[in-house]
Amino acid sequence: MYRLPEAFPRLFAALFTLATAFALIAAPVVQAADSATTPQLIDRIVAVVNDGVITQRQLDLKTAEVSQQLQAAGNSLPGRETLEHQVLNRMIIDKLQLETAKRMGIHIDDMTLNDTLNTIAGNNNLTLKQLHERVVASGQPWPQFVASIRDRLTIQKLEQREVNDRVHITHQEVRDFLAQHANQIDPGVDYHLAQILIPIPGAADPKQVEHALNKAETIRKQAESGTPFSKLAIADSAGQNALKGGDLGWMTADQMPTYFVHTVNVLRVGEVSRPIRSPSGYHLVKLLGTRGGKQEKVTEYKVRQILLTPNATLSSAAAKAKLERLRHEIKNGASFAKLAQANSMDPGSAADGGDLGWLNPAQLVPEFTKVMVTLKVGQLSQPFHSPFGWHLIQVMGKREVDNSEQMVRAQARNILFQRKRAEALNIWLRRLRDEAYVDIRLPGAAADKTPGAAAS
Repeated sequence: MYRLPEAFPRLFAALFTLATAFALIAAPVVQAADSATTPQLIDRIVAVVNDGVITQRQLDLKTAEVSQQLQAAGNSLPGRETLEHQVLNRMIIDKLQLETAKRMGIHIDDMTLNDTLNTIAGNNNLTLKQLHERVVASGQPWPQFVASIRDRLTIQKLEQREVNDRVHITHQEVRDFLAQHANQIDPGVDYHLAQILIPIPGAADPKQVEHALNKAETIRKQAESGTPFSKLAIADSAGQNALKGGDLGWMTADQMPTYFVHTVNVLRVGEVSRPIRSPSGYHLVKLLGTRGGKQEKVTEYKVRQILLTPNATLSSAAAKAKLERLRHEIKNGASFAKLAQANSMDPGSAADGGDLGWLNPAQLVPEFTKVMVTLKVGQLSQPFHSPFGWHLIQVMGKREVDNSEQMVRAQARNILFQRKRAEALNIWLRRLRDEAYVDIRLPGAAADKTPGAAAS
């Protein structure tokens, strides 16, 4: 179970990085001008999304927040109108995803939210109280910050259910991929990438495809002529990272789509690729940097666990309390294996007394790895929480192995997973947008009225 989509640990870690950027990297939020000297704008609707609306005030606040994040990261800003349009498109997609999650009954409980906030604080060497103070000092209300983290977690959980869980990779696909791409995967190398996506509509005609290609080529020439890639991405990219200057962060070959791998392998640092075609459109990729090298030795851990997953009849607090009682029983001589068989909710290991076998830390969610690597052989952990529930684990052994071949196979699987996931996510988001009623009323924006499921 803990080798579930290998990309998941990195996706979860990326969430914390994103959440941190919302409050910790950004400059203080611009305060409202003195109402006595500045004319007050009457709020207006800038977009209708199904039964809901996005107002100019909401757009202004989000645009100010994004502007400060971009400036704090050293990115050049496009014109106000261009930035507003990008931010509004992102807000529309987020609103549609949150509506879908609500309809499906997806909910982030307070325990998970608090654990995430503590993780964000810890990743920034802060206590939760210090994080609270830092957010408030930046000018962002704490409830607004917490709500944004809950929304991010909700969207992540929705995408996990609607996209990630439906992506499957067969052993034959891995074998075929390795045969086709021998020697093209360098285990342990991280690539810092940025991208610009020029979209192509579904069922596009040849003229639309040609127009997208020409636009991509024009943008590439602008980048080669010295225009900051981040500024071009903010202005023109349809990618989900457009408002971060197109920055995709550090990733290994297993995290990037297959159609990126071949190009990235031959790019020099600072170079921008020629347009790369994918089902979503044309991509321009810039290699910002590389680090690391081949990693052949890895420490594996033999672990057993008891997992309790909160549900309608078992609250998160009750699950933690039950594991504390089981830990006390084990410390007093009870059999870990028997308690795991009787109580663990992990169907993959419960029957084996909780035995998870030998685990590679790189393939686990960070919460699990963080606890596992600190334990001595035979030591019992305290109950801890991960996206899968509450865990009680015991490390039964450690070994150092030559893992290069396994890593290559794991990375091949991850490359295939990421490629399928990226394609599936883009298709799903496009369908979500097409099936919704979206009426953009932002002054200066091109008319965009999508008559899907009409608003009542």
